[in-house]
Amino acid sequence: MAVRVIYLVRHGQHDPENPTGSELGGSLTPLGIKQSELTAKMLAKKPVNSIHCSSLNRSEETARIIANEIPGVTIQPTDLLWECIPTMTPKLQVEMPNYTLTQVDQDRQRAEVAYRKYFKIAKRNDRQDVIVCHGNLIRYFVTRILNAAPDSWMRMDLCNCGITQVLIQPDGDMALLCHNDWSHLPKEMRTSTLRS
Repeated sequence: MAVRVIYLVRHGQHDPENPTGSELGGSLTPLGIKQSELTAKMLAKKPVNSIHCSSLNRSEETARIIANEIPGVTIQPTDLLWECIPTMTPKLQVEMPNYTLTQVDQDRQRAEVAYRKYFKIAKRNDRQDVIVCHGNLIRYFVTRILNAAPDSWMRMDLCNCGITQVLIQPDGDMALLCHNDWSHLPKEMRTSTLRS
């Protein structure tokens, strides 16, 4: 019976002040490009079947770099994998006073649709899929996989190009194989929300 392995990759470091003339977010920094290249070399050792990504610039650029190392696999960008705020907490209300509960509800609904779309059993053959997206969305996915409290996504860190690996068994049971693996990045190239 077939199993599915999903590699959730947070995009490389980006410059939010350099939107490259679009409203789709900042571009990768030179460090973000190097992080993505090292991530691509690591993932090229896996039998990857597909690469899905957020259509925001930083994720799509990261996915393109990964796809360059994996012949025959093209990226599939989508707005469904955009960054989100899946739940509002008192701390976030202070940090983001203009983010409405309606926006949070829309984010959570979109994140749930993405979860249901990508976290499925493999039908016939084993599959290994890469999803390049954003820290909050990946943390939301992890809370769903672990059946954890909705606000627990706030208690996880994800570095740029950190990899979270999920196994989906033929019966639909899921296991978190690793979270925020950054062992493929030298210490000086590790950047995250909690450390820069």
